Amino acid sequence: MSTASPVQSAATQPVRGRIIEAEVKISVSPAFPLPLASALYAVETADGVWLYAYYGANRSVFDYLPQKGAELDEAKAGITFHTRQFIPKDQYQPALWEEFKKARLMTFKPA
Repeated sequence: MSTASPVQSAATQPVRGRIIEAEVKISVSPAFPLPLASALYAVETADGVWLYAYYGANRSVFDYLPQKGAELDEAKAGITFHTRQFIPKDQYQPALWEEFKKARLMTFKPA
């Protein structure tokens, strides 16, 4: 017996919706010349919730990363997401967001 995951792969069209959850962490390490930004988002659309992960070291975007409650238009966000996962509205639960955060949040490890 196989169980199907509620998570589906990315859509071909840019997504527009409201950010219902956000986790943004900036970490630094003396071993690396640039800080690392890790930004995770849950974006609610009419069909369901998209989970996104962004990772980058470009300081010029750190102050402009989307925040919880903001409207997100993926085509105009100015950043490229490394992960996109879709969860149908009737299957989304806070536990899925917590799992996504644990699996996808990247930070530098303390020395």
